Amino acid sequence: MASDQDFDVRQNRIIEILRDRNPRLAGVYRMALGALCSEVELDCEPARISVVCHCMRELMNGLPVILAETSIPRPNPSSSSLTKGLPRLLADHPDVDLGADQDIVPVPKAVAQAFDRLITAVVQEEGRNRSNASALVTGIMKDKHPAVNQWLEAYQFFLGWTHIDRNHESERKLPDDARILAVMKIVEDIIEVRTTVFFENLRSLEELLTQINAPVEGDM
Repeated sequence: MASDQDFDVRQNRIIEILRDRNPRLAGVYRMALGALCSEVELDCEPARISVVCHCMRELMNGLPVILAETSIPRPNPSSSSLTKGLPRLLADHPDVDLGADQDIVPVPKAVAQAFDRLITAVVQEEGRNRSNASALVTGIMKDKHPAVNQWLEAYQFFLGWTHIDRNHESERKLPDDARILAVMKIVEDIIEVRTTVFFENLRSLEELLTQINAPVEGDM
């Protein structure tokens, strides 16, 4: 089991930052670091990478709630839970042939409504992910700053290597520790920026500029 002595000064500082705000997320980040610096046993490298990336994905999912000023909750029900209900739904309607070779495929109302709810949930989740990432990274929801894209790309990197049956079995070369640490740094940078006085100073500056630019009586 890795100890705090196995981590560098910055990593230990981030652990403490997270621990003050959410011990569970601090543990998730610490687990990722521990797995990353642990000795790899024979045939366990894919599993080690999967553990690291799963922890980092969970950390990224949780950060908007504890660091951003606003965050959008998950849709309820989620697309995942709605998807799990589809086999049972189609089993209840065995005559439905969604693969029929025709332009319009008739389906029962219950099936159509189920797919409508699923599509709506997916759209909401995708919009939520970007809005929450933007609120966390820039302080503004629905911002198109390049840093938001960088954050989302980092999330997709971790997501892609979380499940062993995805990138692992497509014969892609496993990312090395340097690559994983580089992507982790994107997350660590945001944690540090959001927990320093940067955003407080930025808001103070914006308020000062608003006062300076406000019209003064007699100038009109």
